[in-house]
Amino acid sequence: MTRALLNAVRTGGAEIWAHKTRSVLSFLAIAVGSVVFIDAFSAIFHTYERLEQQREFSGLARMRIIQNQAASYSSPDDYVEPPTFGYEELKKLRAQAPEFYMVSGEARSWRNVMEYGGERVVASVAGVTPEWMKRDFGYTLRGRFFNWHDMEDKLRVCVLIRKAPPPPGEKIYRKVYSNTNAFDTLVTHQDLLGKAVSIDGITFTVIGVAEEFPQSRRMQGFSGWREQTKVLIPVTTGANYGIVRGGGQLEVSIDSGDEAAFDDAQRKVNNFLKINFGDGDFFVVENQLEEIRKNMAARLKDALVTISLGMLAFIAGGIGIMNVTLATVFSRTKEIGVRRAIGASRSDIMLQFIVEAVLLGLTGGVLGSVLGYLWGVPLKVILGMGASPIKPWMPLISILIAAVTAFAFAIYPAWVAAGLKPADALRAE
Repeated sequence: MTRALLNAVRTGGAEIWAHKTRSVLSFLAIAVGSVVFIDAFSAIFHTYERLEQQREFSGLARMRIIQNQAASYSSPDDYVEPPTFGYEELKKLRAQAPEFYMVSGEARSWRNVMEYGGERVVASVAGVTPEWMKRDFGYTLRGRFFNWHDMEDKLRVCVLIRKAPPPPGEKIYRKVYSNTNAFDTLVTHQDLLGKAVSIDGITFTVIGVAEEFPQSRRMQGFSGWREQTKVLIPVTTGANYGIVRGGGQLEVSIDSGDEAAFDDAQRKVNNFLKINFGDGDFFVVENQLEEIRKNMAARLKDALVTISLGMLAFIAGGIGIMNVTLATVFSRTKEIGVRRAIGASRSDIMLQFIVEAVLLGLTGGVLGSVLGYLWGVPLKVILGMGASPIKPWMPLISILIAAVTAFAFAIYPAWVAAGLKPADALRAE
């Protein structure tokens, strides 16, 4: 059997080499299918890889308490002043839910003025708590962050955010749309750690500088406004000095930690709001976990659609191989008759044509794997699309699928060849 297989490989290789143009056209669709398949597989792998990174970096069991403006303006005659979810309410929620991984209160102001050394720049300030660091902290910190002593005593301390150099495609965007370029320049060229700065006329001490991760290490968190934040201060200090908006009103981000217990955690937060603020529905608990799941499902759906296209290309290649193998059978009818006459069995004839077809499939799979790697890594990097995370097993699976496809579509032509009677085959011209 081994000898017969080796002879079939040798004969098949010689036949492919003798008809190079026909062979190239035969495995070209297989090669295209391999390229699409590898790209789609890497996209799915990348989606799951990002999901795991997201789970570590930003958490998935996320919810957010936001003010429901509609409840305040629901009456055409009477405006209802909304209650304040402030720092004291935040501490109370944290005390009642110690099992939550994060309970972070935030208040923001989009335009503030920071002054240092006679230079005045526009900055956006966010009042936060020490738990702000637990999620989406894509920074390298020099100095220190706030602690609860800073919060309770409403100390005038701040942490400055130093932006990473933008990738080439973002330079023009930042130049045109960002109003804080002067702040970025100041923080980049001055070491302000330990220095005194003025924010809206109030003196603060810079206790830390958070340097943003470079683009290659950055994760997309679920607090998009962080991209615009320049200065962090204790939320109690911001409310006390009127630097942040809302008069002490906080937007609260919560991570329950355990995805399986997310629904129970959400019910606990809703009960807390009902007990402390009544049935006025002045606050809404936004389910971010559901949004995350929808986004991940959409990405997987796109990748599966791409895989389907790859499988269609494989099938098209298999049909092409079947047609070529049938044509080969009819062009080599006399050869088949000679082989049968000198003792070749039907299985020997089938093996010959199946091996030739599988060689075509393997060649197409290998070529497609090479092209898939070239497209997924160097070409995508050159085009600024980011390299695909191609793993060694992906091309191997692609080559295996190509070989199996060729094998499946070669069975019928090989069966036709094996079914030829020796006498009829010898009479063929």
